[in-house]
Amino acid sequence: MKKDSLKYIVMLLGIAVLAACSSNDEFLEEKTYGKIFPEEFYRNQVELDMANNALYRRFSKTFNADYASFVVVLYGGDDVTTPYNANTSYLQNDTYIRQAANGDVLDGWQYGYSTINIANGIIRNYRTAEGETSEQNLRYIAAQAHFARAYMYYWLVRIFNEIPYVTTVREPDKTITKSSPEVIYEAIIADLKIAEEWLPVTWKGIDEVKANGGGFTRGAAKATLASVYLSMAGYPLKKTECYRLAKEKAAELVEHESEYGYRLLDHCAELWKVTPLIHDEMVFSLMYNKSTDDYNVRAPKGCRPVQFGGWEAYCPEIGFFHRFPAGERREATFVTEFPLTSGWYTTVPTLPWPEDKPMLPWQEMMFRHPYYFKMWEAEGMEGVNKWVPAGDNDWYSSRTSQVIRYAEVLLIYAEAQAMADGAPNALAYDCINRVRNRAFAGVGTHLNDLKPGLSAEAFRDSVFVERGWEFAGFEYASRWFDLVRLELVEDAASASPSHAFLPGRSADDWAILNKPTHDSYFLPIPEEDALLNDNL
Repeated sequence: MKKDSLKYIVMLLGIAVLAACSSNDEFLEEKTYGKIFPEEFYRNQVELDMANNALYRRFSKTFNADYASFVVVLYGGDDVTTPYNANTSYLQNDTYIRQAANGDVLDGWQYGYSTINIANGIIRNYRTAEGETSEQNLRYIAAQAHFARAYMYYWLVRIFNEIPYVTTVREPDKTITKSSPEVIYEAIIADLKIAEEWLPVTWKGIDEVKANGGGFTRGAAKATLASVYLSMAGYPLKKTECYRLAKEKAAELVEHESEYGYRLLDHCAELWKVTPLIHDEMVFSLMYNKSTDDYNVRAPKGCRPVQFGGWEAYCPEIGFFHRFPAGERREATFVTEFPLTSGWYTTVPTLPWPEDKPMLPWQEMMFRHPYYFKMWEAEGMEGVNKWVPAGDNDWYSSRTSQVIRYAEVLLIYAEAQAMADGAPNALAYDCINRVRNRAFAGVGTHLNDLKPGLSAEAFRDSVFVERGWEFAGFEYASRWFDLVRLELVEDAASASPSHAFLPGRSADDWAILNKPTHDSYFLPIPEEDALLNDNL
């Protein structure tokens, strides 16, 4: 966001009254004081830009509200667990205790719908500025709102399944009902089709901030649409004809990657550096600037052990870690040794650590788990300093969140093509092999090509496995959503899975007392809203 966008923060509050609600009470109850009415706003480019800034700010906050919000549902995947001192809401999702009273889930619900409300306000009223700005500018404003609304509904429907579908500026309505996932997905597709038509390939030459990676683009809309079709092909809709739609949409990016400027970075470790803020593998990213109080909390504290000032909010599951293949990607993903002589130390030792002094292995740490290293780095944390708590910026930073990486687009095409056509073609093999070889030896090698001649189902399973390794640990292309759409949650939670490609849950992770079923795939609507409306 621009530095001078601070002057719009106050306006955000006003727009939020018009088009969004930032708390549950505001979501369902009328508060008229300070209200800005639609007919009195959106009248010119300045006001459209203010509404658009509010949209981006709320959108980024939705995916960045501490380790709460939408992120907590991802604990259900077999790649992530939470330590002994875990937040209860994290543990509930990790062990499939689906409670409507989960406060972090409520945060995600509220932030998601408040973003949708801002988008609805723009979509319903942007034409008020006709004659005051160009038609292209009007479409740019509308397209960004359509994308934001679609993306929020995409997360909500995959988390809750049956949800209210709202296209108006949200007024108190205790009679609203839930819509089926079919209705929600069709609405998402409609929004994304507008977005991909009206959004630019790049904002370069149009908007300074968005040109540096901070804006929704045509490529982001296409990639999201491909992901949506892939989800629709699986559970719960099982519309297998959508595999072909996913294949075709992903191909529009894969076959024109140079036009869009996408590529895989040469080495996995490059993905997780703090700088540069934007790189060529990012298809869609969220940018932050901690100096303007617009910061990213997906920072080191959440995944660091308590001995190094961390919160230990999440770690890899043991079975998943043990199955993770050796190579550059493994080294970039995990940290497994620590400059300690005892796992019970509560303070950071004197550094630098002598080269001849052994490091403490993860098995002797307090939680007896390795840690996700890919989110460890922050500003000024290189070399020895990576172990030293750096103060406030240990839990927030200006780091960019990579929401969609080009690796995901390649793997969507690979899976969708094989399933749509009954067998993987040469391009599908090339897509998965590019990701596999980057993981082991760097882009351009062919040392780890997937065995040719696989059936469609065996190839799909190989892509699923590759996605698990590539996007492990709270990435937005979440392992959890893959487990749900392929109906693998129950087997993944077992100590002895029937599918050989699943790691299996270790006895060193939390015991699951209530085994997951298909009823565990989706969360109940938060009770604060459900109690106010019997329809929910």
